[in-house]
Amino acid sequence: MSTKKKSVRGVRYTDAQKQEVVNFVTTFNAVNGRGGQSKAAAKFGVSALTVMAWLKGAGAAKPGKKVTPAKAPKAAKLAKAPKASNAKAKGGIGTRYTPAKKQEVVDFVTSYNSANGRGGQSHAAAKFGVSPLTVMAWLKKSGAPKPGKKTTASKAPIASKSDKVAKGAGFDSKLKSLVAINGQIEKAEAGIAKGQEELASLKAKFASLLGSF
Repeated sequence: MSTKKKSVRGVRYTDAQKQEVVNFVTTFNAVNGRGGQSKAAAKFGVSALTVMAWLKGAGAAKPGKKVTPAKAPKAAKLAKAPKASNAKAKGGIGTRYTPAKKQEVVDFVTSYNSANGRGGQSHAAAKFGVSPLTVMAWLKKSGAPKPGKKTTASKAPIASKSDKVAKGAGFDSKLKSLVAINGQIEKAEAGIAKGQEELASLKAKFASLLGSF
């Protein structure tokens, strides 16, 4: 006489027990990427399908790739300096230029102004991807001549000595103010970059601590 196996009635779990299983799976997947569902089924003695249903009911995130402290801080890419051509558009850290590159910009401005009278500064800023204030600072440091009117066949009226002194003093004053403001901008950009690095470091520590649970 054959006997049938007795059917096992399903065990009813409380909401607190279900949440405990969901929390275990979420924490396990956060550290290892995936595998929390099968581990929870073995640990708590429930089927994998039941665990899946509880996860879906709780709105838990699907498992993804394992996150480790070394790979987690993708935000660190924000701290990299963009190319000189688009540094201003992206608001990145100012690119450091070699003395040879600075001299190339200065020579370009001098040559352009000699042929056209003025406008070399703005054209150099567009050509080399640097700010006009930076170009102005390099010109002043190199001792390059200030731009003037384009030379024509007719002689330009000679300005008095007092007028030249007044204009020169006003230009120097404005230049100093512009250079000072430009320095403050670069300092602020450096502070933003430092803050981004600290944020990335904190995220990495958070992921590491989460994995220790």
